[in-house]
Amino acid sequence: MATPVEAIWQAFTEQSGVKGDRFKTRWFGPQDQPAEIDRLNNLILKGQKRATTKPLAYYSAEQEAIPQAGDYFVLLDGQMKPVAVIKTVVSELIPFLRVSAEHAYNEGEGDRSLEDWRERSLHKFERLMANYDNQFSTDDPVVTELFEVVYRR
Repeated sequence: MATPVEAIWQAFTEQSGVKGDRFKTRWFGPQDQPAEIDRLNNLILKGQKRATTKPLAYYSAEQEAIPQAGDYFVLLDGQMKPVAVIKTVVSELIPFLRVSAEHAYNEGEGDRSLEDWRERSLHKFERLMANYDNQFSTDDPVVTELFEVVYRR
């Protein structure tokens, strides 16, 4: 019997014709804050949030692979249940201060301006990297990612 995650993946592959049984699960926001995960998922499912960014050092600290164009993820809600499948469209490694206004807009939060994105992201990245005894600065590289929803439950 398939798990809910396996079931949504199977439904997606049958509908899309995508071959393969390899996928990862993913959520946006801290796992211990289900309401925040659900808030971000609502933005994603509305089409408002189509991008995300994390410090490169985060991926090293977590020993997590950097998302690559063409990667598929089963998107989980705040209860860690599947709600959709997303696909990474673009993944770039760039300095924090080189993130574009277009990318900031596609992140879909705040007032969607580059200035607002920089302020919120700098604060968020400083807190995030402090968990790994690492400091984040505006000179540090970040991984920017553009994704699309390719299947909904």
